[in-house]
Amino acid sequence: MGQPVAIGVEGGIRATGDLSGTLNPLGAILNPESKRYIVGPKLEVRLPWHVSFEFDALYRDIGFTGITGFLNGGCCGGSVTRERLNSWEFPMIVKYRFPGVRWLHPFAGVGYSPRILYGRYATLGSYVNQDTGALMYYSGKTNIRYPVTQGLVISGGVGFGARHVLISPELRYVHWNADFVNDFGEGPGYSSPQNELFVLVGIAWH
Repeated sequence: MGQPVAIGVEGGIRATGDLSGTLNPLGAILNPESKRYIVGPKLEVRLPWHVSFEFDALYRDIGFTGITGFLNGGCCGGSVTRERLNSWEFPMIVKYRFPGVRWLHPFAGVGYSPRILYGRYATLGSYVNQDTGALMYYSGKTNIRYPVTQGLVISGGVGFGARHVLISPELRYVHWNADFVNDFGEGPGYSSPQNELFVLVGIAWH
């Protein structure tokens, strides 16, 4: 009968933490604002020997607002920074379906996922001019694109369905080879977690 192809949607929530930050001597406040959901289309190809290959294109929002204090030539200042990112992840997973009853099959998978991050960075701040004593303001917006990061994917779940519909809830762990960081002011750094856990459900038609 050849290799059946299933097309559908994969979606769920992030079960682990959001962005984190470090403090400089004058203090910094980080307000993580990333969305927990992740969703996108999926394609799965059934191969011989209970093996299948899955490809997803998953989207999610990542962002934060940071408030920092800093030193500027001996004088004080502060800034508010807001960053909004679009994250596209492309997991490619080889899955093995364990023997089960006719309509229920546990599975485990391992794979690779590149991640593309791009968006906008905006900042607004002020400081005291050391020579004149005047309060100076600055602001700016810029488009940003982070280097592509690489993820190791490990997943496990169970697949079931009837007729032409396949439903597959799963837990998916991703280890990224690097976080992404923004340093501004004099010390604070903001980074994403390198280890993430997702609770997902795939719905596909074949």
